[in-house]
Amino acid sequence: MTQPYRPPTRAAAAAVSLVLVLALAACSGDEAAPTTTAPEGYTVMSDAKEGFALAVPSNWTRIPLSENPDQFNQDANALRLANPKLASILNQARALTRSGGKFMAVDPEGTRSINLTVDDPEEDSLEEIVRNSITALTNVSATNIREEPGMLDGKRAAKVTFRVPLETDAGIVDTDETQYYLLENGKAYILSMLSTPPEVASTVVSTFRLR
Repeated sequence: MTQPYRPPTRAAAAAVSLVLVLALAACSGDEAAPTTTAPEGYTVMSDAKEGFALAVPSNWTRIPLSENPDQFNQDANALRLANPKLASILNQARALTRSGGKFMAVDPEGTRSINLTVDDPEEDSLEEIVRNSITALTNVSATNIREEPGMLDGKRAAKVTFRVPLETDAGIVDTDETQYYLLENGKAYILSMLSTPPEVASTVVSTFRLR
């Protein structure tokens, strides 16, 4: 798997098959997750601790991203036993947890995925975050890089689209990706969508909410 983003693993690679649907992570703390509305065929997935919610296709699988290595391994082993084809995506999920990953979901074919990372950036502005990310993308041979204004949770964001070579079980595959960057309350939120059809990406973005 390439690690072209900030933090290094901004993207989850594809090309595994998933069939297991996980329950949503239990909410913790006194504050509830934000609410959002899922259209027909979509399911809301949320996290009270991290304070976000979004809707993804109902047949997509959420990959647990526990920061506790023992808990992650326990969840990963259960998924791997249920479907040995998950081994590759689970290795990528493990890396994502070390890079600010808070959410990951994958389609049944394992060719499309969504992930959310949250971190405390060193940069002072959204423009600087995006500029540094584009530099990193260029360094890992990403092509067709395009930046344009975007909106996320009703707030000013940046939308970056590109094609990047990713390591998969089938070898190196050029993968189209769209990322939305949002700087809010001193935190950098990056919503990444790999090989996601436009109608799915539009729904995910329009239903994304922060607390």
